[in-house]
Amino acid sequence: MAEEILEHIERLIRQRPVARAALEPYRDLMALLIREHPVSKPFELDDSYKEIKQEEGFSLFSRQELPLDLGTASGLLKKFFQHLKDTERPDKEGLKTAFEKSETEPQWCERLFRAILGQDENALSLLGKDVGLDPKALFFLGQTALRPSFETLREALSHKIEAEKWDNGYCPVCGSEPDISYFAKTGKRYLHCELCGQEWPYPRVKCVFCQNEDQSTLGYFLAEGEEGFRVDFCRKCKRYIKTLDKRALEQVAPMEIENLATLYLDMAAVEQGFK
Repeated sequence: MAEEILEHIERLIRQRPVARAALEPYRDLMALLIREHPVSKPFELDDSYKEIKQEEGFSLFSRQELPLDLGTASGLLKKFFQHLKDTERPDKEGLKTAFEKSETEPQWCERLFRAILGQDENALSLLGKDVGLDPKALFFLGQTALRPSFETLREALSHKIEAEKWDNGYCPVCGSEPDISYFAKTGKRYLHCELCGQEWPYPRVKCVFCQNEDQSTLGYFLAEGEEGFRVDFCRKCKRYIKTLDKRALEQVAPMEIENLATLYLDMAAVEQGFK
């Protein structure tokens, strides 16, 4: 899977030069991930627990209680710091400090993961200040280090999650919001979880965030000069979500890559007053 991601990233860099700045750092991390080949510990889920949760409309886990292998993620994060501190990045001194911190304080990486999972912006800011790194860079590196654990989680739940019966705007696995959506070849709409990567169906004409179905307050604008991409917005809650139409594209990358490659659409949405 990681090898395929590298191929998709190289293709998108060629096809969409505007996405190079966002995709190249992720490509380097994926190459390192392939080399390290981390394997997260499996876990078991009680079926009765699953049924009760889904019947009541709750995600299987909260973000904070996700059964993730933080040990494997910590080891991978250290490798990221170790690799990046020796590059010509402007923040390489901060990365060197972060590497040293992760080596001397075993719980530091776990604190970072807990801040990401708990959406604790204050803790993330303090961790960034502690090592001289932008909190957004720490978030990006930490979430990427958690990727193998999320893949293990989704694989374990692949036959347990009844995604087709889930019609909520939050993830059936971890309760997180989606970061991007897409229309499948059938025309059906799916959402992609910002945290764990789970996908699930959702009505085409309905706000993901406030469940507004009033068509007069729902709308979208198209990506200029690029077929198959648009931004859906809701005038009621002022939120937006990017949407990719697989019917209009010959090749589609995994949604986390498409999300990175379309950051210009996020900027366009913000410029129009959406959040």
